[in-house]
Amino acid sequence: MGQTSRNCFISYHHDYDADYVEDLRDMKSGMKVADYSLKDDISHLTEQTIYKKIRDKMRNCSVTVVLIGSRNGHRKWIDWELWASLRAYTHPTDNYKSFKPNGLLAIYLPDQWSYSVPERLQDNIDSGYAVSMKWENIERDFESKVNLAHWRRTNNARKIDNSREKVNRNSFNFLGIKI
Repeated sequence: MGQTSRNCFISYHHDYDADYVEDLRDMKSGMKVADYSLKDDISHLTEQTIYKKIRDKMRNCSVTVVLIGSRNGHRKWIDWELWASLRAYTHPTDNYKSFKPNGLLAIYLPDQWSYSVPERLQDNIDSGYAVSMKWENIERDFESKVNLAHWRRTNNARKIDNSREKVNRNSFNFLGIKI
């Protein structure tokens, strides 16, 4: 009997992490992991349209993979993707459009002088809901970490912390101060 495929949404900084996303897409081709993330920059669209596209993509996913570099922590759309990932949605008339919260997998990218972890993601790492790993172990551990994130989605949903307000603008961290 074959393994179950896990559908993943990849959340990342489009300007700085696109090469890692391409490497991940190439590397995972032999694994039972599908990629449902947004492939193109859609920042020119309205916020409502972007959120609808994110939600529509996540409807088909069970795990959100977040690439963590030096500039990810204060990105509005990464926070909104995390918020949407952790939020169950029940469609009033169409069960196909309903979904459970996603599991979370944080991947710390190599060669970063510092990491900027989204606060919502850190809350869920701290609670024991989110799984984390280093990029250096991606070939060896990616599939098993995705499966662990899926398991926690099913068995540890009570540990989800989605209590923060959504970030309403991009900012950056300068010497520990959010600017």
